[in-house]
Amino acid sequence: MLVEDFSLVRLSNQYQIKSFDCDDLDLNDFLFEDAKTALNQHIAVTYLLEKGEHTVAYFCVFNDKISIKDLKSENFNFIQKIFTETGFENLNSYPAVKIGRLGVNKTHQNAGIGKWILDYLKLWFIDSNRTGCRFITVDAYAQSLGFYEKMGFDFMTVKD
Repeated sequence: MLVEDFSLVRLSNQYQIKSFDCDDLDLNDFLFEDAKTALNQHIAVTYLLEKGEHTVAYFCVFNDKISIKDLKSENFNFIQKIFTETGFENLNSYPAVKIGRLGVNKTHQNAGIGKWILDYLKLWFIDSNRTGCRFITVDAYAQSLGFYEKMGFDFMTVKD
């Protein structure tokens, strides 16, 4: 997979979404039925990864936070250690960006595109610090938990 073969497009109200099917009705419906509403309501921004006349993948992101009161004790200690002696170790919450949806077209699944998107988001939000966040969280479906764990995500809160 060459990155040059794809284009990344920020969804807008006027944009005509190209063909897409990831074999998950909920993810498909979000893209075609809800993504523009989420954009208009300032809830989430959706990005499309395209190649030719097809949407290869999409993801949406929105603001989130990691609340200290919700953390498991080992994760509380982990976060406190990160911020020790920075002046920010005693905050009640820490800013994060949440991946609300991530879908890969069934014609491109198991080709490393999901991993590429996560690496891109890590670079974009953590390394380039676009929004002043230190963490990336995800709303994952049960069938995707293994993928996210393999990509380095961990269960942070008691509710997880």
